[in-house]
Amino acid sequence: MILLLHGFTGSGEDWWACCPRLKERALAIDLPGHGVDSVPVRPFQDSIGDILDALPDSVDEIVGYSLGGRFALGLMALDPKRFRRATIISAHPGLEDGSQRADRLAGDRAWIRRLRDDGIDAFVEAWESQPLFATQAGLPTAVLERQRRRRSGQRPAGLAASLEQHGLGRMPSLWEPLTAFPGTLTWIVGASDARFLAIARDVVRRRPATRLHVLPDVGHNPLLECPEILSDLLV
Repeated sequence: MILLLHGFTGSGEDWWACCPRLKERALAIDLPGHGVDSVPVRPFQDSIGDILDALPDSVDEIVGYSLGGRFALGLMALDPKRFRRATIISAHPGLEDGSQRADRLAGDRAWIRRLRDDGIDAFVEAWESQPLFATQAGLPTAVLERQRRRRSGQRPAGLAASLEQHGLGRMPSLWEPLTAFPGTLTWIVGASDARFLAIARDVVRRRPATRLHVLPDVGHNPLLECPEILSDLLV
């Protein structure tokens, strides 16, 4: 069985809109801080342990997008022999530079203040305006509206807690356990997502056995921008 882990402001439902063919053999969960349940948002390593402890024994593959990719890497690091295959989509294995970590923490604190002071709608509008998501501007209106509705349905306190505990500035660097992962590793990234394409190429440089798929004319979110292509890669 495959464990599917969504991105920040997403939910497990994101996978069924993208890859409905996976439903019969996959488990898509809501990450801590996301969805309607008030699951306590604990520090990154504790949350990873909680998820691992709750997984059915049948789960032996993992797929994670963005924040979910970081969670997937954390699970792989905690129990590397548990997963025979892993697929990481548009994710960062962790910051190794102290100044970059400090900058990221400051940026996350600004987003947390916006969530707490301005509310979910203002936060979502600002979040979607980031250059990271510029390639989504040409998507059908219905697709973008569906994404916005899902984001606007999140709990501000939950997203704030997720940024506080699970942001890139908080998670440990997972580069070393990533390079040592004994299973089959696939990395997927959009060709138009320059920052994460550079990260993907660095992953392949450090772990040459990694299978890299670069998706033409796609940005940060292949689930939204090219669901059919991504589904074919995952099924």
